[in-house]
Amino acid sequence: MAERQRQRPEPAAPAIVWEPEVQRAMRDFSVREAHQSLNGLFKPRLAVYWADFLCSYVVAVASFWAVGPLGGLTAGGAAAFVVSVLAVFRCFAFIHEIAHFRAKRSFNRFRNGWNIIFGIPMLVPVFMYDCHGEHHNRRFYGTGEDAEYLPLARMSLWSSVQLLVLPLTLPLFGPYRFGVVTPVSWFVPRVRTYLYRNLSSLKIDLEYEGRLPKPEERLNWRLQEAACLLWMGAVAALVATGTVSLGRVWQWCALFAAVAVLNSARLLAAHRYVGNEEEMSVVEQMMDTVNHPRNRPLAELWAPVGLRLHALHHLMPGLPYHNYQLAHDRLVSALPPDSAYRLTESPGLFASLGRLVRESRAHRKAGTLLPARAAKPARAVPSDESDERAVR
Repeated sequence: MAERQRQRPEPAAPAIVWEPEVQRAMRDFSVREAHQSLNGLFKPRLAVYWADFLCSYVVAVASFWAVGPLGGLTAGGAAAFVVSVLAVFRCFAFIHEIAHFRAKRSFNRFRNGWNIIFGIPMLVPVFMYDCHGEHHNRRFYGTGEDAEYLPLARMSLWSSVQLLVLPLTLPLFGPYRFGVVTPVSWFVPRVRTYLYRNLSSLKIDLEYEGRLPKPEERLNWRLQEAACLLWMGAVAALVATGTVSLGRVWQWCALFAAVAVLNSARLLAAHRYVGNEEEMSVVEQMMDTVNHPRNRPLAELWAPVGLRLHALHHLMPGLPYHNYQLAHDRLVSALPPDSAYRLTESPGLFASLGRLVRESRAHRKAGTLLPARAAKPARAVPSDESDERAVR
């Protein structure tokens, strides 16, 4: 990948100031011992993946359809729409598991099946989440090479608010990316470079630039792009002939926006975002991440497919989601109450959001807010490092 153009801010960001009890817990925590206590839990069971995904998909399709006959402005129609949002969100969350197990050949069928059934129709093909490996790389997490991280606790509250507002525009992104820019990029190399660096990654850092596809990936990426374009053409034809009403298109846009906002709220609660844009150890990453073990049925709605135990995930990124609860229970039983792992717990979504607000306000009061995002630090990434970005 070409060198990034963003420059390191001056002066440098202040170091992370961990609470005294957190510092002591971090010194005493052993990643190796935690890993050993979870022996036997790292093998994904594909039958669970297929059953969960397909059941969620059926619920999503059925509830989306039910909005029509029930009436979108009725109580029944509104309830069906909410169910469709939650079910679609759960289906979408499987892209996270796919990113982590993409190196496993046994996962290829699920990856391809998810992409054909859900990813392409939703205009979110799997290659757009290949950047996720950087979010777990020790050198890239929380730096300018992490598409999914901003030091929000050290930024103004407006930065966090933007993450809840901007997703309302995302229903327009897919049609623009695949319906307008994609066909042009096939004939204009400069547009193709812009497309892959700026419009081909699921990210919260808008300054982040993605990589170009490797030679062996080019055909696969273009086929996925072409499939998205054909899907859009088919939908347009169905609308033009009256087979599908324009109201259904607007309903899809509302659903997509609602899922995007819900996911943004989840993202804001998933981390503490106290990073200073420097590298973090695995333990520091865990402490910068949040577990939500309480109210499991409710938490599974806004943080599905294991995402509610996000600190556990950053500690053990190779753990399949269906074993998260068992793994969490083992660690809680084996570790003391003041363990670093236990200190990652939060009572719930609003408690985590509230802490983010308080920490941002504290930095503003102390005059330690970070500079504007255009000054985000960068690191040159030679092309031969691309394999290190994959999630193992």
